[in-house]
Amino acid sequence: MTASVWVAACAAAALAGPSARAAEPIVWKGKTYARTVDRTAAWEQVGGDLIRGFVNMYHLTILKEPARRDYPYRGWFFGWAAETCNRAQGHGCDMIFAARAPRLEGPWEVWCGDDRWDAGTDVARWKPCLAAGNAIYDSWHNGDPSIVRLGKRYYMAYSATGHNKDGIPFGAPGDTDSDLNCVMGATSEDGLTWTRTAAPLLIEPANIGQAPVEPGSYMHPTGLFHRPSLRRERGKWRLWFDCYTGTDMPMGYAENPGEFGAPDGFRVLRGPANPVEPNYPNPDIVEVRGVLFAYGDPGGLTPLEPTDPDQKAKMDRAWASRKIVELISLDGLRWVPLGFIERDADMQADQVPAAYVEGSTIFLTYGAQPFGGYLYDRIRMKRRTITAAEAAEYKALWRGVAGRNRQRPPKP
Repeated sequence: MTASVWVAACAAAALAGPSARAAEPIVWKGKTYARTVDRTAAWEQVGGDLIRGFVNMYHLTILKEPARRDYPYRGWFFGWAAETCNRAQGHGCDMIFAARAPRLEGPWEVWCGDDRWDAGTDVARWKPCLAAGNAIYDSWHNGDPSIVRLGKRYYMAYSATGHNKDGIPFGAPGDTDSDLNCVMGATSEDGLTWTRTAAPLLIEPANIGQAPVEPGSYMHPTGLFHRPSLRRERGKWRLWFDCYTGTDMPMGYAENPGEFGAPDGFRVLRGPANPVEPNYPNPDIVEVRGVLFAYGDPGGLTPLEPTDPDQKAKMDRAWASRKIVELISLDGLRWVPLGFIERDADMQADQVPAAYVEGSTIFLTYGAQPFGGYLYDRIRMKRRTITAAEAAEYKALWRGVAGRNRQRPPKP
């Protein structure tokens, strides 16, 4: 199968479920809160293109390590570096790469193996820190890294895909069971050399060897756990992710009170049958001033029409209907929408957000997609600061309407 076929299949899944499936707008104390509210003015651009020159890469997740004085910022991102599917890198397709920077706005350098780093000028030198293995759920795609540092160890949850039980890639002659999606785990002492968990953190057993919904389709009836957001809170692991219900790509939720990589350690509490938020692919969760903020890129929003005739002619409106949408919560299970962030003027879409918090400021990285295609050819960043008054507003909003105006998910 070609990489473009696989990307198109995943894109179709991410576009599933119109925004109308989400909650109706909330009017509270004279203000409207909804996915359709334009919140772009609240955000400020940080620098220019953080990383570029690659074929298709995104989801730059960031940690700060002040002890590393020259390069206190570390990042991990994924995709295709010098060529489609990283063919020269060996086995697999999407791969995870590591980066570092002296400041958030850069310049960002990408790891090239050993102690070699590239200033973004020689993409062919970049080396993945994690690439596909040989398991039926991990033999093709590694991506969407979400990383927590606990003590001296790094813990990563990431998306993995393999060719499923028949071993035949999706789209290739003879394939009977499509590909197999899951959320994998890995640990590291240095952030560069990673050891996988013995089994996926999340996988839908029914998807193993299961025929897709129809011949030639990528999608299984339900499941397809992917795109994790990992947090450590109050002595337990919390994990948000997206999944497939058969008609929608919502956000789900799992917990693990024990050891990170323990078999069956993560328990899905909100899955395809009772998700925490409809139509919310690519979720990432952070906390500021006691409020949880979620960032995803659901479809079904109205594209911003370009004024430039060439851009207008090239625009793919299905892709442009996916926008970064901001939600807030106090428990991570019931969410209230704040609004969306409009695309950059020179881009068809801004998608696949990853959030980092420093003090009370949220820094949001995203893949920027040029007009007329599906690839993200640069990574950019925006920021906004959450004031004490704003956090208080969100807490009161959530307490006032989350349980009354929005459906409370059933208990597991």
